[in-house]
Amino acid sequence: MGSIESDYQKVSSCVHVEFRVRVSDLLSATQQLTVNQGRNKTTDFADVLVSESIATFRTVGTSTDVAVNGIQPGTARLPIPTFEKIGAIAKTFKARETLVLIWDGLIKIGSWQTRNSEIVLGVVPDPDLDMPSDATFLDALALAGLLSPAGIKAQGIENRVMKARRAKEDAIDRATRALEPLRVEREKIAALVEDHIAEAGKRLRSRLLK
Repeated sequence: MGSIESDYQKVSSCVHVEFRVRVSDLLSATQQLTVNQGRNKTTDFADVLVSESIATFRTVGTSTDVAVNGIQPGTARLPIPTFEKIGAIAKTFKARETLVLIWDGLIKIGSWQTRNSEIVLGVVPDPDLDMPSDATFLDALALAGLLSPAGIKAQGIENRVMKARRAKEDAIDRATRALEPLRVEREKIAALVEDHIAEAGKRLRSRLLK
């Protein structure tokens, strides 16, 4: 079907990201990005895109902008559980503003810090290639069909796609067992499923390219 990802995903960051932000804005951003993650809360990621005056916080299906002093602009990706920790610690801050520094594997906010190998710099998702936070497995498979493996990773949906692919295979296996008395081959069921996913991908592609 062809890739629709853009060079926007290939923007790189510097050795660290640094910005000053109001604590209330940081807390609001963490709440907005984590409230609707549901079953994906343990595996989704939050992206932070920092310019000189604005920081965009986004995850699958949700995005919010807050005013910042971008001391060292750049981009970073954090696991949602780490982002939840930030929200919890921000509630304890007494100062009106705080300094945020992010390196590969480490984030420091005020005097608090935490390490996680999944904290990475330089990943920039394409904001036009998104899906709802409560996206179905079909939604995930349809979008994945439009992206390369690198594009899937850049969008932060790698874990969702893996879950969807496992669910697809499980569903095909169940259907194969159910239709065994009729001697319907697994390959025919799988082909029907792939056609259904491809049709969903075509509809998604047409919406994205409008």
